[in-house]
Amino acid sequence: MVTSDALSRSPIALALLLAASVIMNASPVDAQGASTSASSAKAPSTKPAPPKRKSYEFTTSLGFSQTRGNAEALATNVSNKFKYSLAGWSVQQDLAFFYGKANGKINTNFWNGGLRGERNIAPRIGAFMAARYDRNQVQGINNRFQQGFGVNVMALDDKRNRLTLSMGGSLFQQELAPGATARIPRAFPAARAAMDYRRRLTELAYIQQSAEYLPAVSDASSQFFVNAESNVVAPLSKSVGLKMGYVIRYNSEPPVRNQVQLRTTDTFFSSGLTVTF
Repeated sequence: MVTSDALSRSPIALALLLAASVIMNASPVDAQGASTSASSAKAPSTKPAPPKRKSYEFTTSLGFSQTRGNAEALATNVSNKFKYSLAGWSVQQDLAFFYGKANGKINTNFWNGGLRGERNIAPRIGAFMAARYDRNQVQGINNRFQQGFGVNVMALDDKRNRLTLSMGGSLFQQELAPGATARIPRAFPAARAAMDYRRRLTELAYIQQSAEYLPAVSDASSQFFVNAESNVVAPLSKSVGLKMGYVIRYNSEPPVRNQVQLRTTDTFFSSGLTVTF
């Protein structure tokens, strides 16, 4: 028989007795915490995944505008922009419409809409093809179609700024308004250089500036076009904001209508509400 006196004389037996006493008195929470600490020490640290960008963007605006140039009038304007992106491809659609009428006579009738497909071919570089339609009766253009192609370069893209540069070419077909004549042929090719810059002021407020230069490539004319658009958006809520915009349409050689030389520049200053999804 082993007595307590004998146990006290055996260091090994005494150590075993103390260990058994600690294990029996340890709570299940302590044991679980020790296990969790051990497993968390072994688990590799992982960074949270970055938020995914939406595959689509849709914006629509409604407001009033003041037109100047070949006509000076108050008009209503409607516009929208839609972009869908998937696996390096993107499809974009946009439309702007300005319409005004006074004393039973239309004094503003401007349409500008387009469809564009783009494919990323390298980091920050994409190739695109586009089709566009515009109508500006006060500048003597009844219908004008444009088919274009080119390359986009994302020159700057960070949390605040995004700058895209484009180079390419276009083919125009146009129909003049009744009584209008022009030096440039009915169909003509043109080169194209463009930029689009967006500066984010807050999470929802931003300013945006876009411009394009289209010189005709034709022996019959040295005509060129400059189109520019400036926008400022201030949010009222997460989806609704106030928008102010300014559009410039410049034609270096505008048509002559009813023996009157039309002006080179039409401008549209607009303000209204914009909704983003």
